[in-house]
Amino acid sequence: MKKYYIKDNVCVPYKLILNKIHKYLNANGWQNVSSSINADIYIVGCCGAFHSLENESINFIKDAKRTNAEVIVYGCLVRISPEKIISLKPDKIFPASDWERFANLIQNPVKSFDMIPEANDFRIKDEYRLYDPTKQFIFIQTGCSSNCPYCPHKLGIGELKSRPVDEILKQVQFLNEIKVKTIVIHGNDTGSYGTDIGYTYPKLLKKILEISPDIHLSQVNADWAYEYRKELFPLLMNKKIKEFQVLIQTVSNRLLNIMARKPIVKSLYKYISNLRNAKKDLLLRTDIIIGFPSATEEEENDTLKYVSELFDEVAVHGFELFPRTKINEMGFTFYPQKEIDRRVNNAINYLKLYPNILVHRGGQVYKTLIDIEEPKNQLRLIKDTKKNG
Repeated sequence: MKKYYIKDNVCVPYKLILNKIHKYLNANGWQNVSSSINADIYIVGCCGAFHSLENESINFIKDAKRTNAEVIVYGCLVRISPEKIISLKPDKIFPASDWERFANLIQNPVKSFDMIPEANDFRIKDEYRLYDPTKQFIFIQTGCSSNCPYCPHKLGIGELKSRPVDEILKQVQFLNEIKVKTIVIHGNDTGSYGTDIGYTYPKLLKKILEISPDIHLSQVNADWAYEYRKELFPLLMNKKIKEFQVLIQTVSNRLLNIMARKPIVKSLYKYISNLRNAKKDLLLRTDIIIGFPSATEEEENDTLKYVSELFDEVAVHGFELFPRTKINEMGFTFYPQKEIDRRVNNAINYLKLYPNILVHRGGQVYKTLIDIEEPKNQLRLIKDTKKNG
């Protein structure tokens, strides 16, 4: 019987995938051990979307190499910084987009990989920012439909890959039957769902709402929120939908064009404002980028004003440069880190002037994310009170 150990810092969709891998190995007689000392196989899940997590991932791999286990490195970092991974000489390397390759670890399995249902929770309680067994997760797609020149995510996660509609609905139905209170509809680029299989995000959402408990909608690019604005509005009015995350990044049309995004964020203002007014308990979330190459402070101040008037939660991301991204070839002069830090601090201080907004740093700094979970719960309670009052 082989013994295996898993350590990771990957995002929600890939935590769910790691849990499926965990269940597959267990179903075929492998043993998950709590200490890497006893492991025959050491699986390291590596995020590379932010420098803080890239550095953490590298340390995870170094720790794994100090054991006697066979080291398997899996995740986005494999394609974001391949040279760093190769230099550490793991035994096997599985990119995030090729996670099905884990099926090949077992020859002649008793239970095939396809027989293992998709996970709706994480492997262990320690994986959660704030453990809540009444809240479960469904990822509807992986990969991304965009090609933003500055973003390392696409390098790591690859092209859009939507899950089959019937498979998702079966999972929703199951969670509803076992009385789960909330389902988080997740993915890397959820608004693009279905465009690779002849379907759409609003069509899926409509079917989900027919059989689901409460819903949180995550990772919707502003381009898709705008594309589907007419179809989404009545769906968002459904009492089951409690959260809607729209990733705007900036309101500047000039910067959006550089980002290879549609210059439509300003046009979404009235739409999002109408959502706020029509549904008081809907928690609206967004992300913005500060210190983007060539961004003026005036453009950033316009973005801050915009989000301060519309959103309940704002994640402020300082721009990070990755060597393999296309923006390196576009002739920009990049702001020094000291200047980016100054602007990020100013942005956070500005948004803190609005007590009804939960503001925090982006970049997936894990401690920061843990600290926002309880305030977010309080924010939900306030939203519910306003609706009922």
